[in-house]
Amino acid sequence: MQQASNPLSKAHQKQHMKQAFLARARERKAADAAVENIPEVLRRFLPKLGERQVHLFPVALVCSLLLFMTGGLSSFMPLGEAISHAFIIGTYPAEEADVLAAERAYCEMEKELEDELDHYEARHPGCDEYNVKAQEIWHDPYAICAIISAYLGGEEWTIDSAYPVMERYFKLQYVLTEKITTETRYRTEQRVGQQLVTDPKTGAQRWESYTYEVEVPYTYRICDVKLENKKLSHQPVYSMSREKMGLYALYMSTLGNMPDLFAGKPHASQLKDPLLYDVPEEYKQADPQFGKLIEEAEKYLGFPYVWGGSSPDTSFDCSGFVSYVFTNSGVYNTGRLGATGLYGICQKITADEARPGDLIFFEGTMGEDVGGITHVGLYVGDNMMIHCGNPITYADLTRSYWQQHFYGFGRIPYDP
Repeated sequence: MQQASNPLSKAHQKQHMKQAFLARARERKAADAAVENIPEVLRRFLPKLGERQVHLFPVALVCSLLLFMTGGLSSFMPLGEAISHAFIIGTYPAEEADVLAAERAYCEMEKELEDELDHYEARHPGCDEYNVKAQEIWHDPYAICAIISAYLGGEEWTIDSAYPVMERYFKLQYVLTEKITTETRYRTEQRVGQQLVTDPKTGAQRWESYTYEVEVPYTYRICDVKLENKKLSHQPVYSMSREKMGLYALYMSTLGNMPDLFAGKPHASQLKDPLLYDVPEEYKQADPQFGKLIEEAEKYLGFPYVWGGSSPDTSFDCSGFVSYVFTNSGVYNTGRLGATGLYGICQKITADEARPGDLIFFEGTMGEDVGGITHVGLYVGDNMMIHCGNPITYADLTRSYWQQHFYGFGRIPYDP
């Protein structure tokens, strides 16, 4: 029988949840042992997962996200019940067969697009030259399943009801454009003419044929074909309400509670627990404003990366996370700025001058084709930062990856 619990305020629920899933994550128990610790109220829902592993941290994270989205559910709802609700909501509302069918259908759309590009000249005759420039065709299978589930409002779906959603997002992700230009060019052609020839011996004249060359103008048609992959995971921010964006974040945080379904797919997301780190207490005491930043930032450890996200309702991207932490901690109202915008309001400092509370910026983290500043994190001292990777986590700045992409430090002008 479920025990009654005292009413908790929304703030207390959030804090309790944070402490619960941070403690569990620190233990790092094996998956089998972790399942043994799941409350009985949650166990009844495990058959929905079959033989797949259940990770405690994502379950607790979904509950935390759900509390934000729903205003704390009910102040009278026991924590175990909140976890069970969150667990259910974090599961794709579809049978596994339909989830797999949706992925196959989206892959088939991509194959047809690839085939169209490979045979573009044969299927679109009439030009003298064809130039096809295409970005790589790929998608995260968990992203399309999360999009379907969120777009349909968390309602149960099948491959039939999902197909129109996939068609919509395929058109948003892949933009194929054709541009035909013309120019006047010249080609050499041979012509046949008649000339009067006189016989040198007899003086008789006759007409003879001869060939000659002329430069002839003609219209040369050039077909330039361009395929842009606007990244499937970027599309929810442009096409979904805040509520549905929140659902999308939930499904991405749990991978629909099917974390092994697309194992081995090259672009499939993986379920990751955040790296936990204890910021030295003396750093917080030396700068109370920095302490406020850390207190706010750690509330969202484990939240998934959602491009364009800027609040707990939608989850965050890197700059959305930093902007939200500074603004909602009361330290400094940055508004919603991108990474470049945050760098713009910073005082530029050297690595030797960096202190906890400064920002650290990176370049080249989104591929070679994206220039400028592409990532930002909050420096916490001792070569560590907290940032919105995937998920929000601490990171060791001595790793070669961060060293290679380092751009610079900046200091937002707040009073310590």
